[in-house]
Amino acid sequence: MSYIKDLIEKGIEYAIKKGADFVEIRYQEAQSTNIVVRKGAVEASSLSTIRGIGVRVLVNGSWGYASLDEISWQLLERAISNAYRMARASSKLRKRKIRLAYVKPAKDRVASKVKIRPSDISVEEKMKMLLEVDKTIREYSDRIKDDNVVYADSVSRKIYMNSEGAEIEVNTCRVRCGIRVTARENDIISPAYEVIGGTKGYELIYDKDPVKLGVKVAKRAVDLLHADVPKGGLMTAVLDNSILGLIVHEAFGHTAEADLVLSGTILTNKIGKKVASDMVTIIDSPGPEGAYGWLPYDDEGVKGRDVVIVKEGILMGYMHSRETAFIMGAEPTGNARAQSYAHPPLVRMRNTYMAPGDWKPDEIIQETKEGIYLKGGIGGQSDTNGEFMFSVQEAWYIRNGELIRPLRGVTISGNAIEVLKSIDAVGNDLKIGYPGMCGKFQLVPVDGGGPHIRCKVLVGGKR
Repeated sequence: MSYIKDLIEKGIEYAIKKGADFVEIRYQEAQSTNIVVRKGAVEASSLSTIRGIGVRVLVNGSWGYASLDEISWQLLERAISNAYRMARASSKLRKRKIRLAYVKPAKDRVASKVKIRPSDISVEEKMKMLLEVDKTIREYSDRIKDDNVVYADSVSRKIYMNSEGAEIEVNTCRVRCGIRVTARENDIISPAYEVIGGTKGYELIYDKDPVKLGVKVAKRAVDLLHADVPKGGLMTAVLDNSILGLIVHEAFGHTAEADLVLSGTILTNKIGKKVASDMVTIIDSPGPEGAYGWLPYDDEGVKGRDVVIVKEGILMGYMHSRETAFIMGAEPTGNARAQSYAHPPLVRMRNTYMAPGDWKPDEIIQETKEGIYLKGGIGGQSDTNGEFMFSVQEAWYIRNGELIRPLRGVTISGNAIEVLKSIDAVGNDLKIGYPGMCGKFQLVPVDGGGPHIRCKVLVGGKR
């Protein structure tokens, strides 16, 4: 890596001599494996490698960006010159000049903890594992009509350096496995889904056992074929960890990303105001260790720290890049993230969750006279006004503190702030472990969750 660092240092000196006020250069090399098994066959498989450099320069209050995927001094020199020209030309058109909040330059090298490197496991063994999961699912019931088992791993090395003296290397390994099953009987279709993943090595597959997980998903899909469809309306609802995590990330978290806040979201100009129940504290974190969105340093070289977005119902702050932090007079938070060296960083979440409370999950259900218990999200949509609609995998009617019958085909909708304000019970069972790829213009790995909670939400079903 000394050659790369020497090349980056030379590039930084060159950009400053050309007249850049600030320059940062990111190097990345990464290898990833993706395998898809469906209906007893390997449907797709790929092994991909990326390697390149991204250059961002600040000239007269404007950014210029360029990247290269073949590495040499001649190409880097050309990329820097292109970025410089772009920044200089666009600076004449900018009304508000970009300035960056100060960050003490860091020099560090960190790596995620890995017990078994994915590269030590052959592609054949990975395929064999997925085919076994698929076989177990299809043998569970003749009502299983479709399944999709996906495995992905990635190993990445990033080097970040800037003209302020920062020099950071981050080595990351991630593993993920998702299982989707569809059961059908007559005209009734029942989907189910689970995913495991983390910033770990292949030991995650051995620890979590995808075969057992496949049985769990298949059972859920089949069992729900004979469940009732609920009547729609505003209901008291107990949400499990995953449904809460979906709302916290999709419907609320994005509205607290500072670049979107500046454009206008439901949380714009709400610092210090009540946006949730007193029981609600929401945090975006660079950890914990092993979480899929683990991010010790962001793509601006800022050391990650916890961002307490909401504390006891009060909006405390937003997630920031150095640019948005300067505009809002805040401290950078380590939330500037890029999909790869070929992309400039944006303000993005990492591991976003609601803090636990005092209730035992069973007690929340037992203390609910009438309502609905919701388990497992399976997709949906939301917007910057906090409005959302999500599909739910599994639900149960609650009557006098007991789960009396299962439900299928459930959707929930509402406004994130209204739902968070309605919370009157928060469980003590915090779980962070719902890995995904968040797609705000670019794909980045994220995680999150929370405890069980009780709230009011609009449930979709029969009228």
